[in-house]
Amino acid sequence: MTIDKSLVKLHFDRHAHEYDRYADVQPEMAARLAAQVREHASRMADPVRRILEIGCGTGGLTSMLASAFPDASIVAMDIAARMIETARRKPQLSALESLGRLSFVEGDAETIAAQWSGPPAPHGEQSGFDLIVSNAAFQWFQSPFATARAYARMLAEGGMLAFSTFGPGTFRQLRESFAEAERRLGLPPVPHGQSFAGRSEWEACFAGMDGEFRWENAIRTLVYPDVRSFLRRIQGIGAGNASPGGSRGVGGRLRIETMECIYAETYSAPGGRGVEVDYDIGYGTFVRHKRNGMIG
Repeated sequence: MTIDKSLVKLHFDRHAHEYDRYADVQPEMAARLAAQVREHASRMADPVRRILEIGCGTGGLTSMLASAFPDASIVAMDIAARMIETARRKPQLSALESLGRLSFVEGDAETIAAQWSGPPAPHGEQSGFDLIVSNAAFQWFQSPFATARAYARMLAEGGMLAFSTFGPGTFRQLRESFAEAERRLGLPPVPHGQSFAGRSEWEACFAGMDGEFRWENAIRTLVYPDVRSFLRRIQGIGAGNASPGGSRGVGGRLRIETMECIYAETYSAPGGRGVEVDYDIGYGTFVRHKRNGMIG
């Protein structure tokens, strides 16, 4: 499904001021990514000196990386200027920027990848990033696989690309409720929201590259008071539908009201506490091979 980058930027700019209040699973994802890169760094022969963060948002993961690697310099990029402004206002990050340890780059990570990427540094040379990290950003790319490969080529020997993203089971209850609503109403089925890549697609992405790729995923089920509360929280972090014409596909009061009834009937939480929502969270790591040493 095509992603409209102007909508991505618009949504995240508009909701930057409330992102931290409404983000439900993203902080958890960031913490797991930070743990993964810390564990990897503990096995590296050389200290981490250069870190690139893709889609830094309001700086939650940026702060974790800065604390975990106090001697490293960090480049943090995001497509939304107001996300960066929000991150800059956090005291720790403001101090790091003033010390020259942290620099922010505003722009589209896919465009930047095309500008920065070149042939991998020859084995034995130390150019490139030791860590490239991205939390919940790759699903917003028009060409996520080509972009991931481009960033993987920017790694130094032994360096790691670690990212989290959403898998195909994300919001399955919502999609299934819309499908049943359309069946009952005799309406043609239309896409509702984005489609997400899974393990096999990400494994194929890194096949043949000079390194090792690993994938893990976990289903995280959250409970919201009702369907509209869930949708409002998604919109509150700027993660609204960024597919051209997507809102028209969901449109129609009767379609939505029928979907809500089906959702509440079918996916109510135990004890009538609300409705369940699945997040299918994927964690991918690619480690560039190192000659005459560790990697894997």
